[in-house]
Amino acid sequence: MEVGKTEKPFLKEEVIVNKQCLLEVIDELVKNDDINNLRKEIKNIKNCLRYSKNDKIGILNIDNNGDTFKTNRNLFLDELTQIEESQTIERAKYYLERLNKGIAKIRTNKINDINLNRWKEYNDIITDSLWVLGQRDRSGAHLGDYWGNFIPQIPHQMMLRYTKKNDWVLDAFLGSGTTLIECKRLGRNGIGVELQEKVAKGAEKLIENQQIGLEMLTKAGVLVKINSVLIPGVNDGHMQNISKLIKSKGVFLHNIIPLIAKPEHG
Repeated sequence: MEVGKTEKPFLKEEVIVNKQCLLEVIDELVKNDDINNLRKEIKNIKNCLRYSKNDKIGILNIDNNGDTFKTNRNLFLDELTQIEESQTIERAKYYLERLNKGIAKIRTNKINDINLNRWKEYNDIITDSLWVLGQRDRSGAHLGDYWGNFIPQIPHQMMLRYTKKNDWVLDAFLGSGTTLIECKRLGRNGIGVELQEKVAKGAEKLIENQQIGLEMLTKAGVLVKINSVLIPGVNDGHMQNISKLIKSKGVFLHNIIPLIAKPEHG
């Protein structure tokens, strides 16, 4: 490939990379002060990524064991191409050090599991301020036949952004269970509150049909009568059941009932 020309993109495909081997290769490349020689070495690494039979270095792994990580082949090749097309050795080394940092260190924050050093690899997260969705997700247990329910992509995106695996998500308006279905898919725990028992039971069946995920809270106290939820301090015995069930899972949620205003009489 001539420097300056853009490669044809590969299909989205993950490869398993030997982390320690790649870091050692990058360390050696950083020591290189010859831009032409560096480009030659980068081209060799790209050939290893394209075809495993060319991998004489040992960068690729067959399975995900030991000190390895999964990465998007196309994005990884793009990073290497950026290094290869650098006009100066200083710029090439800057990109190499950035690549080294992204591989060697996982940087997350308090609200999600996104590795900020490898943020480009999260193809399933929409980063635009305007979300243009071709159609609603009807895969798995999603039906979309309940009036007013969420487009599944919305809770999916919100949970990827603002929760971690094993976190607890409270859906105060359960409906057909869209949010809890996405909880199961993404490895989050979910609690749903629905005032209409018939709707809640329908949601429970849909959620159970979603086979991926963790244990659900669909025990006593989740399906409650409407006045048991709406009148705090009067008929809220079911909320004690919910509280006990949640605490048995080692989780504490506060102020569920106070969010619902106490009706005034007279």
